[in-house]
Amino acid sequence: MSINLNTKKLNTFTLSGLIIGPILGSGIILLPPLIYNMVGSFSLVIWGTILILGFIFALIFGKLAILFPGEGGVSLATKEAMGKKYQLLTSFYLICAVFFGPVAVLIIAAKFIQNLFPDVSIELLAFFIYIITYLFLRSKVNFIGKIMLIVSSTITILFLLSSIVVLSNVETYTFSLPTLSFNEFGYALLVVFWSIVGWEVIGNYSKEVEDTKTLTKSIIFSATIISIVYIFLTLAITLGEFPKDEEFKLVWLIEPLFGRYASFILAVISVILCIGTLILFVGAVSRLVASLKLTSYTSAHSSNNVPVGALNVLSSLYIITLFLVYLDYITLDELVAYSDAFFIANALIGLVTAIILFEKGFLRTASIALSLVFFSILIFSNIIILSVIFILFILVFLKK
Repeated sequence: MSINLNTKKLNTFTLSGLIIGPILGSGIILLPPLIYNMVGSFSLVIWGTILILGFIFALIFGKLAILFPGEGGVSLATKEAMGKKYQLLTSFYLICAVFFGPVAVLIIAAKFIQNLFPDVSIELLAFFIYIITYLFLRSKVNFIGKIMLIVSSTITILFLLSSIVVLSNVETYTFSLPTLSFNEFGYALLVVFWSIVGWEVIGNYSKEVEDTKTLTKSIIFSATIISIVYIFLTLAITLGEFPKDEEFKLVWLIEPLFGRYASFILAVISVILCIGTLILFVGAVSRLVASLKLTSYTSAHSSNNVPVGALNVLSSLYIITLFLVYLDYITLDELVAYSDAFFIANALIGLVTAIILFEKGFLRTASIALSLVFFSILIFSNIIILSVIFILFILVFLKK
């Protein structure tokens, strides 16, 4: 298969580049060490569970995007299956999620480079990172896809090689599963859900691809690569010969390859991955907001088809949220937890949409099963956010 880098549309490779790097994003640098420090060797079970769910999740939302292409993404399918008001509900859930999520990603990226700029606050570093992201978001989507293809390939190879080096240097493999309570297992799944967030917004780019086969191939290829990276990384962390009397640090994984440059390289990788995540989510949700035609300004597009009005509104919200973080009104943990809950609520409506639209078959059965699993994960969320999700649902349900 040839790679046509001159096309204005996303092809299989450039779309895969837009998917892999952003979905790995902050998750690959934050979650494997976090989950291992939480549940130890049981993290292999957690990751095995979530990656299987994630692969099926990707196939379901990819199918919906193919059936109903457009900037509105899966919300277009929801409108067809359940009506306009539920399209607005799922859109608002996604917008709420991306109100919190990108700021969390910005803070994570800033934390990794804070040592390089010790006199600058994390919030100000996060603001500068977003300025860079904003400039990319104003670029043509096929240009972003080409850049992310190169970045995704490089970082994927780096993490795979590092994991293989660690595993090949282990003299004796030892493995034992710790005892884990139901609540601990449920909370771990809630946290690690962050790693599969992103598939539900791929449909918002469906108008930017060459054809529907491109979308299908890209999703299958990307989901496979992402799963392989997470599996090798988790195996290396779990089985590698690292200090067991202190919390695992991701920099330990790449030190065998890069030595004293490991910290700097990890900082650079972290910022690039986080920017990639922001490009995917903010770009997708700005397209969603534009498609809703709420106002003439939020529907406005630039000459290179960037939904600039919606992008500017979202950017203003992120700056406000960053300021609230600076004032200690909201923490990083709260940003992640709130974002995850809204993402799951949005995903649940998408899965119900799939149950209604799909005929009998694997994807319909999988949609039913995932709905039950995701709802079970959702109940471990913050009670305030659960209340907001429920209230929004009731208001929409009662609306004529």
